[in-house]
Amino acid sequence: MRDPASNPPAVVRRLAAMKWPWRRRISPVDTDTTSPEPAAALTESTVPPAAAAGVPDGDVVVFVHLPKCGGTSLHEWLTESLEPGVLSPERNRMPAELPPERIAELHRHRVFSGHFDVIDLTHLPAPQRRFTVLRDPVDRLVSLYDFWRAHDPAFVEEHDLAGPRFALAVTFEEFVSSPDPSVVHDIDNSMVRTFTGSIRTSEPISDREAELERAIAVLAGFDHVGHVRRLDDTADWLRAVLGLPASSAGGPGRANVRGEWAAPHLRNVERTIVTPAAAAAIEPVVDLDRRLVDAFS
Repeated sequence: MRDPASNPPAVVRRLAAMKWPWRRRISPVDTDTTSPEPAAALTESTVPPAAAAGVPDGDVVVFVHLPKCGGTSLHEWLTESLEPGVLSPERNRMPAELPPERIAELHRHRVFSGHFDVIDLTHLPAPQRRFTVLRDPVDRLVSLYDFWRAHDPAFVEEHDLAGPRFALAVTFEEFVSSPDPSVVHDIDNSMVRTFTGSIRTSEPISDREAELERAIAVLAGFDHVGHVRRLDDTADWLRAVLGLPASSAGGPGRANVRGEWAAPHLRNVERTIVTPAAAAAIEPVVDLDRRLVDAFS
């Protein structure tokens, strides 16, 4: 099967070849443009990544985990497959500016897996072999809504969880048509936003076509673009890149799946049915994501 990242459609290749004023090669000396710390000082504070069997010297592998796209299954599989210390414990989006000591800690690892975006990639060692997994955007939002509303209300209030609080209070149609400002970035074309950096704001996407083109161009530079329905293909790619045996950890299983939650603060809920009204309401918040997924199908 063609790896969409290594041989993307012609339109994707054309977009990737274009000179975008915002594009730059990710390297270990790149920092946010507002950072007061000189790039040279950051590199001087880092240490070489730990050795990892199968990973070429100097390379790191980075998984940009899109929420509700099978990433927990892959992360658990990586945890079981790799030696201790190879996989970074960092799992969440990081501040745009990091102190040198935090960057130095990141440079101690060879594999990264988390809810990262393009800004996070500038904090990680390079060269990077990047991969991600996409999903039908409607299915992703249904899964997100069901996961959030499965949270126990007392737990939501105790931990001040904006997303679950919103999902518990509204229907699915309301969830996608009038997102709470605090979670707009999680709902409104979140996959595209991840690859442009606008995931960090709840502001409306001003130039939608330009935003999509930028996301496609970034994703065309990834080494592997998988799909949640074909996680075994992504596992095979990882085995080759990481030098893992074919039987390594038996392949990714199912994790964080509706109806199978064991955590005490999660209740099993019925899968949400997308009504015709909800299907119409959801279109503006998935149209760019759908076109992104189609470009790499």
